[in-house]
Amino acid sequence: MDTNNTEKELLSSPGCEPVVEDEERRRLLWLMAEYFRTIGCTDIKARLPGFLPPPVLSGTIEDHRPDFTCRQSDSARTPIILEIVTPAMVDEPAAENRWSLLSSAAKLYNAELHFVVPKWSVSRGVIDPILKRRLARMELTANRIWTV
Repeated sequence: MDTNNTEKELLSSPGCEPVVEDEERRRLLWLMAEYFRTIGCTDIKARLPGFLPPPVLSGTIEDHRPDFTCRQSDSARTPIILEIVTPAMVDEPAAENRWSLLSSAAKLYNAELHFVVPKWSVSRGVIDPILKRRLARMELTANRIWTV
């Protein structure tokens, strides 16, 4: 197997690219990266220009790169794995594998799993109840859902 081609295929997958291409997701990700930096979090990795990207997580079905990871400033330096969810993504079938993998990684690394959604969408209205229902159907628990 040619590792260069495998690496190219991996990086071409939307869930693994080092930088988020979607403008709405990128805007929310910038906001959260600045927030966590401001409150003293360390080891910040984000899928943004100028940041080191989080490492790719290997899954049984697909591999995915979290949108953002960091360590909190508490005594345990608790890790955070953070996912940006836009109105278009909240019902996307492909998100289930990604979110399940992020949840498993959070449990494995004793990390908190956070989701970020826009406060309001013209097309969908309020997003966080939709996300909460979907996560509950998937039997996934988020430590926090941010509405920004």
